[in-house]
Amino acid sequence: MVIDPDAPGQAQVVSGLPVEVLNELLAAWNDSATVRLPAGFTLPAGAVLQGDVAAFRGTLRIAGTVEGSLTVINGDLTILPGGRVLGDVLVAGGRMTIAEGGSHEGTARVFWDAAPVNRLSDGALGVRERRRALGDLATAERTFGDGKIRTTLRLTTTQTYNRIEGLGIVFGPAFTWQPNERVSGTLDLRGILRTAPDNGPFRRDLGWLIRTDWRLAGTRGYGVGARTYSVIAGIEEHTLPRDEIGWNAFLFQRDNRDYFSSEGVGGSAYAYLTRRLRFDALVRYEKQGSVRANDPWSLFRNSGRWRPNPLIDDGHYTLLGLQADYDSRNTRLNASSGWWVRGSVEYSHSSDVAPVALPRTVRTPLPSGSYNTSRFTLDARRYNRLSPDVQLNLRLWAGGWLAGDPLPIQRRLSLGGVDLLPGYDFRALNCAPLGTQDPAQTALCDRALVTQAEFRHRLRLRAGLTLRDPDQKELTRFAGVEDPELVIFGNAGSAWLAGDGPGRVPSDRIQSLTQWKADVGVGLDAGGVAVYLAKAVTGGEPVKLYLRLERRF
Repeated sequence: MVIDPDAPGQAQVVSGLPVEVLNELLAAWNDSATVRLPAGFTLPAGAVLQGDVAAFRGTLRIAGTVEGSLTVINGDLTILPGGRVLGDVLVAGGRMTIAEGGSHEGTARVFWDAAPVNRLSDGALGVRERRRALGDLATAERTFGDGKIRTTLRLTTTQTYNRIEGLGIVFGPAFTWQPNERVSGTLDLRGILRTAPDNGPFRRDLGWLIRTDWRLAGTRGYGVGARTYSVIAGIEEHTLPRDEIGWNAFLFQRDNRDYFSSEGVGGSAYAYLTRRLRFDALVRYEKQGSVRANDPWSLFRNSGRWRPNPLIDDGHYTLLGLQADYDSRNTRLNASSGWWVRGSVEYSHSSDVAPVALPRTVRTPLPSGSYNTSRFTLDARRYNRLSPDVQLNLRLWAGGWLAGDPLPIQRRLSLGGVDLLPGYDFRALNCAPLGTQDPAQTALCDRALVTQAEFRHRLRLRAGLTLRDPDQKELTRFAGVEDPELVIFGNAGSAWLAGDGPGRVPSDRIQSLTQWKADVGVGLDAGGVAVYLAKAVTGGEPVKLYLRLERRF
């Protein structure tokens, strides 16, 4: 009898790796009475191991007899013909196979997800800390008080670097009140110091964010919040994460995001209808204004010029938004199974919008006096664990104009660049008329649609950075990487102008598939750092090399 040569049965497999299981793995390996076996060990026929046994990495083959519990961490277990295990079995990060003629007496638990552990200098196993976000590396905070009321003093950054603010320094206190286990409230007072030299009258050197949030926990969670703010907001924030945007700008003077000032007040509410389904509603009244690119310092190419930041359609806007999230992922970090879906709609109204003049082929003049428009976004991701080492992940992202007047510049879209279509240049699809000379490369499309697929295979190679000096622990938390994964991917999508007229796509349709752009690529992702090669399938784009600090999606 062969149990699961390719995948454990549904009764045996547990999705994700709960904290209590991780603690159980560490306790089993680190127990001084446990027999530790080296990676790739084979127990020969006739040999007997008494007591608890544990193996770390590789494939453990049992042709003899194990009289006790057996724990396999980030490896596979194969019970060969004639092999016997007379105790409970726990396998994490691998599969369990019982060949015909082999036997197991006891319970068996198999977790496909690898345990985030590494071997310490004394041979014990410890939890491998995930690489910290850049903003956390430069964070100092101190909490006072206990019980119902706590005060936290914080000094940190905006976790990014850009051509408007440079490095934003965030400071201020936060107060938390928790009268019981179900109710909690926070008051967060933050100042934002912008370090880039200001070249114009549009930007203030000091911003702020003052917010209060109240939560009611239970079978269903609820919450409400209010805030006032003066911040620099990003355009097309669904693309690269903030820390990757910041590193690219700081190192190479390439800022792949545009910005505008946002100053106003707002309120929000949320409710968990189920453990996986959450709804949010928000209302904001804010002044949105153009900001000019400054000249912050960059490590390389510092003598060059930053890409100009485009003008937006300035004005006071009333915003109403609804958002729904469905999350069945086994874990939020490095998900390997489940769905993550986010859909949102936003309605905007302004009575004093000052629009930027655009070619009529892109946008007809906006109405004066009363301006109303709405847009939508949809991000659907499916994570599929095919085996302990293999994943197939899929994503669909769509967004853009929904109804009403044409979108303002700060809500328009583009495609091309590191994230969604990496085989193409930055904003290769931005809907600008042919021959347009625009050094800002402004995003002008009404709608965009992208599909992504990736195949991941864990290579089970040791790629972590090991430092023996305990004083350098913070460096390992920044630079530490995980077992590398081979990633083969493909992307396809398009961005277009919606409506009637030449060069446009009717509002009730998507662009013809014959006009979509596609690319393919391959890379190595080691958790903390990834290197990719991408090549456009359509067009004569050269092969592009990218360095990423986060997973593709």
